[in-house]
Amino acid sequence: GPSGVNQLGGLFLNGRPLPACKRQRIIALAASGARCSDIARSLKVSNGCVSKILGRFYRTGAVGPKAVGGSKPRRATPAVVARIASLKLEQPGLFAWEIRRQLNAEGICAAGGIPSVSSINRVLRTLPSDLRLAAEPGDPRPRESPRASPPAPQPPVVPGTPHSPQGSAPGRRLPRGPRHRNRTVFSRQQAEALEKEFQRGQYPDTATRERLAAATQLPDSTIRVWFSNRRAKWRREAKQQLE
Repeated sequence: GPSGVNQLGGLFLNGRPLPACKRQRIIALAASGARCSDIARSLKVSNGCVSKILGRFYRTGAVGPKAVGGSKPRRATPAVVARIASLKLEQPGLFAWEIRRQLNAEGICAAGGIPSVSSINRVLRTLPSDLRLAAEPGDPRPRESPRASPPAPQPPVVPGTPHSPQGSAPGRRLPRGPRHRNRTVFSRQQAEALEKEFQRGQYPDTATRERLAAATQLPDSTIRVWFSNRRAKWRREAKQQLE
């Protein structure tokens, strides 16, 4: 039965094309010179439907509606599926695109009927479980990843040894625990030279840093970090004085 009434008062079946008699009437009225809007009002059909029917008639000469339904021919035929399975069994390491290339080389598919890579992957996923296990290389069971061995305990640092701060050379980075960053221990001469230059200017240029590096035997990166930390300390002290 009718599933609804349009704005012009005409009955329509949802999803169903117009009857052939009404289509022929639309074409006849258009041939007599009637406008689409007049045809729509007289036949109680939407203006868009009239325009679509007339447009298709002018393009193709067809009066009836397009064919509804249908499907594309299946490319993964049983013979193609069997060949895909045999190729995977013979060479388990083949990828889907390699299987597609092999099917094209063997010519077992019709012209233009070679399955796509996604179709071949779908076929491989739908293979029987025992066939998939036979095609998979190696043991299908998951393997446990080896656990990392715990780090060897470090011997305690005895004061006065070369690894202790007392026996460290000036400017040498001392090893710390895993939670601490390596820090540089400056000698008194290095600290005085850096502080003296900081009083002259808080942002040394390249030439000044090169001169400091030659005088203190410190790398340029260490000098830049020292000045950055010293500026932060200066700002904290200035803020405390204002408070």
